[in-house]
Amino acid sequence: MAAGSISEDEFWDSVIYFLTLSDKLDRKWTVKEAKDGGKYVMKKEEELSCINKDSTLGADFYKDQEIEEEDSSTLQTDGKLEQIVLTYEFHIVYSQSYNVPVLYFNAHFQNGKLLSLEEIWDMVPAVYKERLTQDRWTFISQQEHPLLGRPFYFLHPCHTADLMRNIPALTDKRQYIIAWLSAVGPVVGLQLPLEYGQHP
Repeated sequence: MAAGSISEDEFWDSVIYFLTLSDKLDRKWTVKEAKDGGKYVMKKEEELSCINKDSTLGADFYKDQEIEEEDSSTLQTDGKLEQIVLTYEFHIVYSQSYNVPVLYFNAHFQNGKLLSLEEIWDMVPAVYKERLTQDRWTFISQQEHPLLGRPFYFLHPCHTADLMRNIPALTDKRQYIIAWLSAVGPVVGLQLPLEYGQHP
């Protein structure tokens, strides 16, 4: 097996370790079973965000602002900023083709309308956007979820093994999911609490 990749057994060992920490820290991740018997790891959450009404969700998209939450899904603020509630759903699926995990995700407004790929790209933090500009359409794309048969965005797994091979501190394969999510999750707004990395 190529350096940076993991077997399916190692993947599930890493998932069990990750879920054990999740149960202790935030209880946000669970294992789900698809109708065909395949399994994946899932997290679903709502987040209050701000957008500049005079632009797309682009550089004027402000995620995780400390704003008082109200009942309505779109909340008005002063001037050009508008508060919205977005629901994020993240799935971790093992790719037998690449021997690495793949992050599938969707984000939608309270009315159920999914964000477009352009809106997803507009939400990518500037620090990542500049580096990924040339790989824009091959890094984040949309395809049918391999277990659910519905369209999901995903981070393409073709560079995952290279990325993980270059993480020198990864000596325990049980920590693979934590290291991988810490590296790729922030690109699409998925932040792991620091406590995940502080457990041996």
